[in-house]
Amino acid sequence: KATVAYGIVELLMRSDTNNNVEALDEDVVQIDNFAVHVSKKSSRQRHQLWDDIKGVSMIYPELALSIEEPAYLSCLMAPEEKQGQFGRYLEVEEMMTSEVPPPENSPVRTAVAAAAESDDTESRTTDHRCYYLVAKVLYELFVNEIFPEDCSLAEGVSTVTAAATEEPAPKRAKSSFPQSLDKAELPFQRPSIVRMQQLGIPASLCLMTDNLLESALRGDNGQSSDDAYKSLRDVAEDLHLLLLDPDRFVFDNEVQSTENMKLRYRKEKLYGRDKEESLITDAFCRVSRGKSEAFFIGGFSGCGKSMLVNTLRARVNVVGGYVIKHKFDALSQERSLSGVISAVNQLCLVLKDRNTPPKIALLANKLRDEFGADIGLLARIVKNVKVLSPEFVSPAAAEEAGGGDKMNARSVGFTLSRFMRLVSSPKHPVMLFLDDLQWADDTALDVIHTFLSDTMGSCMFFVGTYRDNEVHAGHAVFDLMKKLESSHVPTNKVSLTGLDREDLNTMISDALCLYPRICKSLSEVVMQKTKGNPFFVLEFIRSLKDRDLLKYNFHQKRWVWDEGTIRAEEITDNVLQLLSSEMNGLSDNVQLLLKVMACFGTKTCESVIGYLVDSAEYSAVRDGLKKADSDGFIERNIEGTFNFVHDKVREAAYNLIPESDRKQFHYNLGRVLHSVCEGKDVGDTILLIATQINHGKEFILKDDELCLPFAKLNMAAGKMAIDSCRHKTAYAYLEVASSLLPNDHWESNYDISLRLSFMMASAANSSCKYDDAEIILQR
Repeated sequence: KATVAYGIVELLMRSDTNNNVEALDEDVVQIDNFAVHVSKKSSRQRHQLWDDIKGVSMIYPELALSIEEPAYLSCLMAPEEKQGQFGRYLEVEEMMTSEVPPPENSPVRTAVAAAAESDDTESRTTDHRCYYLVAKVLYELFVNEIFPEDCSLAEGVSTVTAAATEEPAPKRAKSSFPQSLDKAELPFQRPSIVRMQQLGIPASLCLMTDNLLESALRGDNGQSSDDAYKSLRDVAEDLHLLLLDPDRFVFDNEVQSTENMKLRYRKEKLYGRDKEESLITDAFCRVSRGKSEAFFIGGFSGCGKSMLVNTLRARVNVVGGYVIKHKFDALSQERSLSGVISAVNQLCLVLKDRNTPPKIALLANKLRDEFGADIGLLARIVKNVKVLSPEFVSPAAAEEAGGGDKMNARSVGFTLSRFMRLVSSPKHPVMLFLDDLQWADDTALDVIHTFLSDTMGSCMFFVGTYRDNEVHAGHAVFDLMKKLESSHVPTNKVSLTGLDREDLNTMISDALCLYPRICKSLSEVVMQKTKGNPFFVLEFIRSLKDRDLLKYNFHQKRWVWDEGTIRAEEITDNVLQLLSSEMNGLSDNVQLLLKVMACFGTKTCESVIGYLVDSAEYSAVRDGLKKADSDGFIERNIEGTFNFVHDKVREAAYNLIPESDRKQFHYNLGRVLHSVCEGKDVGDTILLIATQINHGKEFILKDDELCLPFAKLNMAAGKMAIDSCRHKTAYAYLEVASSLLPNDHWESNYDISLRLSFMMASAANSSCKYDDAEIILQR
């Protein structure tokens, strides 16, 4: 029915055109002055489907339109995808029709005749009688009753019924909404719209019909509200929106309480980045032809850098490519080579999941042939290579890896590059995404240069994002760009800014499930506050809801607001303050969880949460997980970790801990984890424990009995980091261990001192700190 209405509106916009006679080869259902053409097959069936409508014609004037989905859309989608569509993208094309005289008293004939008297095309398309006709058609299509005469057009636009003369209910935020469904309290006062509501017609169609009648009755005397239609083109766009996304814009939300009412953000949709999306897609297409390439994306936090990259994931998977990612963290010590190693470890798991056993066996043979006696070194650096072949972690391989202590960043990079060369190809390109490069150092980026400048067969698409307001001209990111260009590696760079007004309005329209034309007043306020930053926009809208400046009216079944009140309110334009204010209203359990996760960085392993739950101090964090997830602060990914949805969310969560208390909070957290995990094989969690405890080193030094145990803890963390070739990280832990030993440690703890000195010298040498290594050995 919405398709029919859409076709009729398109006809009315073209009603000044005169066409010749040509018959249509479909069955025809006549509606007043209109004829709806449907396929013959469907007309014999009891239930007709929405896509059986082939076109709509108008008897007077002689005009017809075909309604169809573009053929290219069908070519782009698999059959199962087409069947799963929930909306319909339509195009209309003018056709020839037969000339049949319309009824003398037809409202269409009256409207078109009036429009024909004017030479102004815009005035013809916006004639008030056309609005009245569309409202009448909508009512009779959906209600299946004769349209009640709310007013008489014959008496002119200035004549309205008593119900229609009342001013439309203003958008409001803090008012108390009607609690009953008495007719006098309904937001719609016209009898026809009240009737539509009573019959359960979707609120979006009730609103559209009401706005059409308002345009018809008041359009020419300047009394219409902002919601009234200004042209038939606006009507057509609203109807097309209903067809594109009926789940969002047609079907009413049946939630019965404000507490459960959610803003329906499109988390998967990228707004206002069509040009950049095309650029990054084209770049990857070039890579899939066999040439490595780099793509850098700069922009403020929250502008959608990661979202832009994520739009490419599906395309990479479709062509047989592999996507791996690492996000650098401001709080973590893991800023060097470990980030790249982590991504390569992910690649091993992806290879295992995406290939058959015979193909995995073939890949393992290639690795064995390529690395030969060095296969143990690869297994030591990339521990997940064991999933490709058990032989890579055999005792022999481990013994062969003994020279790994002497490996520096250059040799690690060379080993990783050999691995990437074997697993990547034009048929299976690898997309490496490193997020937040402003926190990466030159060691990690040098390895990226090694990957991309490899002339022996690597096929890699590197994507790096960074906050361009947090990097200086001499940052390693720009050095990498220069090196790649000098190595003749194609390098692209884009910078993202805020959304423009149209895209921002579309985002808000989608979130509120309201027609874009109605959201413009709210969008203007939001634009002034957020400058179009997508993440800030979402948080700002959420804050309006929390403060009842944006409220869901269950009678109108739509969100309502008062832009004047919003402008007058003192609402911060700082996203961190918005988030912190929202978090302060959360329960103690949720706040505790957010604080703990913020201490760990942008992500937390589920196993770590499990360890904390076993303690008395943090047993409540499990209860906070569900609430934090449902409120949109964190999300769980397929790797078994809980991530903050954005860096700013983690930053706001960390701000929940007073700055003066942060060292103590970290230290207490580390102590509890240490006591729970003591005696257990917790793997890399030992690095997490040491990091937390080291924040409170000043507290350790106050208790001599704690110094030696925590020095051993840092030595264990350093050893684990060395084993995985994270030498800079290892050196940091070993430095702490050295500082915790007593002054007479060579006499009182000779064995520990000797072992620590050799480990520190090895880590310093592998981190290219040659002078430090020499000094350590001379002690």
